[in-house]
Amino acid sequence: MNKTEIIRISIIALLIVALFNAFGIGGNVNIKWLLKLVTGFSLFIVILYWKVIPYKSKLNEDNLKKFEAVGNICDPIFNLFTKLPKIKLGDYTEMNSAPLVVCGILILILIML
Repeated sequence: MNKTEIIRISIIALLIVALFNAFGIGGNVNIKWLLKLVTGFSLFIVILYWKVIPYKSKLNEDNLKKFEAVGNICDPIFNLFTKLPKIKLGDYTEMNSAPLVVCGILILILIML
């Protein structure tokens, strides 16, 4: 392991500890904040995956592996909504409505928490 990897791991660990302290998870577990954090992070990942799909062929190897790892999680969720009609944007342009529905569900969960 070189110095940059050690520094990267240390920064991630410090951020996780800071988030736990900020939300009061250290002593008494406040599950509501933890659920909001996980749901918000999931929403961010779904939107990022949704927006990168058209550029999949242009990704380098490292980013392609990360993209495919996230795709293994997101694609089965998107496939649950395959029967929904596509949103027509123009004469020859359509948008898959499954990612939009998944984002809407995650936003509703965030609102209810």
